[in-house]
Amino acid sequence: MKIKTTTSAYQLYQILRLVVLVLISIALVKLSFSREETSVFELFLFVINISTFFWVIGIGNSILSYYSGLNTKEKESFFQNIFFLLQFAGLIIALLLYFTNGLGLVKNEDILSIGRTKLIAFYLFFYSPTLLIEIKYIIKKEKEKLLKYGIVIFSLQLVLIIAVAAITNSIFQVLIAMTFWIFIRWIWTISTVFKPFGRFTLSKILLKGFVLFSLPIIAHILLGNGMEYIDGLIVNSSFKPDLFSVYRYGAREFPVILILIGALRSTMIPDAIENIENALENIKKETRKIIIVFFPVAILLMLSSKFLYTFFYSEEYTYSALLFNIYLLIISSRIILAEVFIYANKMNKLFMKVSFWELVANIVLSLIFLRFWGIAGIAFATFIAFLVSKLFLVFIVHSKYDIPLNKYLDLKLYFPMTLLLYLSFIISLFVFF
Repeated sequence: MKIKTTTSAYQLYQILRLVVLVLISIALVKLSFSREETSVFELFLFVINISTFFWVIGIGNSILSYYSGLNTKEKESFFQNIFFLLQFAGLIIALLLYFTNGLGLVKNEDILSIGRTKLIAFYLFFYSPTLLIEIKYIIKKEKEKLLKYGIVIFSLQLVLIIAVAAITNSIFQVLIAMTFWIFIRWIWTISTVFKPFGRFTLSKILLKGFVLFSLPIIAHILLGNGMEYIDGLIVNSSFKPDLFSVYRYGAREFPVILILIGALRSTMIPDAIENIENALENIKKETRKIIIVFFPVAILLMLSSKFLYTFFYSEEYTYSALLFNIYLLIISSRIILAEVFIYANKMNKLFMKVSFWELVANIVLSLIFLRFWGIAGIAFATFIAFLVSKLFLVFIVHSKYDIPLNKYLDLKLYFPMTLLLYLSFIISLFVFF
């Protein structure tokens, strides 16, 4: 398959990652793992993600903005230096998870807690530097290598996990298989980052400058993307443990759109730094394609989600379909890529402020809506908080950089498709739920 751009390769890479996780979750249900056991698997992933998402993603985004400003000598040893930075951070967080029993999220009565929290620590340690492979391929524009890596590593994950689940019928053995798989990714990362093998200089000055540059971005990711994990914490503390997988299976935005937009944003940041006009044109063109193809698909999913969840999972997970429909609404805000221009202009402190108030709004609304609509109220709170945050970024980009929304989004297409999306949600709510 011929891949034209790094953006396309990274989008396919992310689609592979998410599709494999969805297939694994379906396989566990079809292989007769109980709702309690699937909740253990989801809790395992949740603890890993809540412990790493902000600093791993934040450092990844920082690399995309920071690398172009380095001189030739600094670039030669940059990725090796960042490997040790990520590995050190991974070690500290892994030890923290081990000695706090998964940040206290793994309760004594949980299946996961019976001497198995160590698996979370091992997984996190090996996972922490693995993003460097994809980031390096993006920066070097090695699109074929990026896609081949994704196909191999995620196919291995799918085969390994399903095989172990089918043979052992043990959720603990499944977690061991996941840890072994991430160890393989870690080895692959070392062979990629340190190739060609040889001596390099561990630069304290380089690391210090990069860390100081990264901190506001990490804070932004923690505050802005933390809504998903705040929601999970509220669900974990407010509802029965076996409902956690019901929540996690439903609390997912349209995965393909989420990945396409995320990959587009990551690859457009370096472009916006080099040529703002070219980036505006490319973002508008690519988001138009996404709207034309995937908004109608989202509408169809909205109207058929209850049937699909019953078919692919079981009737125990029909409530997940309602949550999925609410999260589908977020794509109307996600498609607006105003943050690319904030990153390009290195306005990192602004991100922190916006994300902080977004998080506060989400928590307050979640606690209020929870009383009236249960878990669905938490999902609604996330949708509203994210929408308001995006609108504020649009205003900032327009007022500060004179970049109106219609420069990077086809509004004549966006508004009618968004209206249809909202109408389909209302129809699904009254007809199916």
